Amino acid sequence: MGTPWNGATSRHARRYRITVQAELTQRFVEPLEQVVVVESTGDQSILSCESVDQAKLQTILTWLYDRGVEIVSVAPDDGGTDSVTP
Repeated sequence: MGTPWNGATSRHARRYRITVQAELTQRFVEPLEQVVVVESTGDQSILSCESVDQAKLQTILTWLYDRGVEIVSVAPDDGGTDSVTP
């Protein structure tokens, strides 16, 4: 098989921030390994997850979608601070 999608020769986990249109709790996302609710205010939540490949990230997004959670954005976590608007 070829190299991973990013051209790297080894697989390193990358952190992502997922903003959703729902007020979620940590208990809700417990079935998803390595997913943390960073902030949840009003009707939006920011989740943080670690993914070694796009397939795992897609699994997380599909799990949320299948439960009726609207995904607003997905972005690599560059260590900046995000906040949701209440």
